[in-house]
Amino acid sequence: MPKRTRFLFFVLIVVLLVVIHNNYKYVFYNYLSPAEQSAYKLERTFKVIDRYYVDSVDWQSAADKAISGALRTLDPHSVYMSPEQVKRALEDFEGHYYGIGIQFDIINDYPTVVSVFPGSPSARAGLQAGDQFIEIEGQSAYKISMDEVPKKLKGPKGTRVKVKIRRPFMDEPFEVTLIRDEIPITTVNTYFKADSITGYVWINRFAFTTSEELEAALLELEEAGIKQLILDLRDNGGGLLRQAVSVVGKFIEGNKLVVYTRGRLKSFNEKYYTEDYRDGKVRDYPLIVLINHNTASASEIVAGALQDYDRALIVGTRSFGKGLVQNEFELPDQSRIRLTIAKYYTPSGRLIQRPYKNKSAREYFTEVWDDSLEQELADSLQKTHVYYTSKGRKVFGGGGIHPDVEIVFTDSLHAKWMMQLLEKRVFFKTILQWAGKLKRWSADFNKFEKDFKVSDKMLATLKRIAQEENIKLSQSEINREQNYLKQRLKVEAARYFWGMSAFYRMLLKTDRQFKETMRYFEQAKALLKNGN
Repeated sequence: MPKRTRFLFFVLIVVLLVVIHNNYKYVFYNYLSPAEQSAYKLERTFKVIDRYYVDSVDWQSAADKAISGALRTLDPHSVYMSPEQVKRALEDFEGHYYGIGIQFDIINDYPTVVSVFPGSPSARAGLQAGDQFIEIEGQSAYKISMDEVPKKLKGPKGTRVKVKIRRPFMDEPFEVTLIRDEIPITTVNTYFKADSITGYVWINRFAFTTSEELEAALLELEEAGIKQLILDLRDNGGGLLRQAVSVVGKFIEGNKLVVYTRGRLKSFNEKYYTEDYRDGKVRDYPLIVLINHNTASASEIVAGALQDYDRALIVGTRSFGKGLVQNEFELPDQSRIRLTIAKYYTPSGRLIQRPYKNKSAREYFTEVWDDSLEQELADSLQKTHVYYTSKGRKVFGGGGIHPDVEIVFTDSLHAKWMMQLLEKRVFFKTILQWAGKLKRWSADFNKFEKDFKVSDKMLATLKRIAQEENIKLSQSEINREQNYLKQRLKVEAARYFWGMSAFYRMLLKTDRQFKETMRYFEQAKALLKNGN
């Protein structure tokens, strides 16, 4: 074959190989797996958009939304995380970040300090609850988003951030330069002696420091003479599984199974035992665990294991029912997919996860507050998902952890109504408007706790602010609930003047579940009579 002919033949072969390579998926589409077909469709769509679409395209946003949409078809807990969301999640679990040390919310279109962390740069600079950031580094903070505020206020240790503050009842704004520092993120909200023999510890999530924080709290309470304990896991959305196992190990002797997982792949089937992560000594005094509808994931593992071994009396309302195990898979731009790879089961074999198929995300996350749906699910599970504790007590799976003693949060206020008031910061906004007149009480917390009374005029302010936020409160509702509303306003005033520690202590004085729990220690003691 002549040289030229061989060359042309070679070129033809190369062209054919390129064409086949670029189009083999199209040619053999019907022979691809469903996942490969879908991936090809998405790739083809992006190429068509890139070639023919009339305007420029934000490809990052398009890819993010495509990934998020795909994950939403799986289950409510498989999600896409942007690089910024990954960074915030890591800070929460690591137990610290670098910033200025405030809790804030957007109120009247400006970032507003809700509380100042003790010892933080903000505390050292004299910032206080109610201060509004009207400028950050010379730029207006008007209508800034919740997500943008941390980006501007956080930064490396030792760096400076200049802010302009508007303070209630001061005529002129003032500027402050804050030097960023390490801000510890604690997972124990508060702990104290509820009476001469009863300890109380409130854990808000499970992060790297949780077991260590709990151990320190328990040692201090035990030194003070407690003989029994309330472990509060209400509104605890979960966190690190190993920390949850370590917490269980503080109350159960021996090497006991705490939780196991089952997935599609055998490599995701794991068992977790107390001795694997035990940290500190084992306690044998009576224990009550408080849970509610927002108790989820790792906190349900703690409650479920302690219930299965008859080690604790579970009190409150049924937990959320989040029993899906997620692994994070990193993508090239440091974003991540948090993907469900297995399910959690308690030692007795109970599945923690409640049903989620054929439900929208909104339905899934809100139905737990619907009394009729709650009762319907409870009735169903008690007929079909019955298990037994180590001493033969009936427990129920497939829909969260069911308490041994049910106590609703409040007799009269409907949960949704209360959630609206809290979500819109109605109590906080009311105290902001009264802060000047209440300042004389800020010198002595003990006197405030004993003698301060919320006036009817303050209640009228609350009603007006609620109406401005489109929360409809009739005067008859105000009259019926005025004792509770006044208590909550007093709690918010405590936070305004003395910070989060005072807030949590005062909050429990309004808490029916907490107060009634004290009556059930005889039942908790009875669980211990025959050993674990």
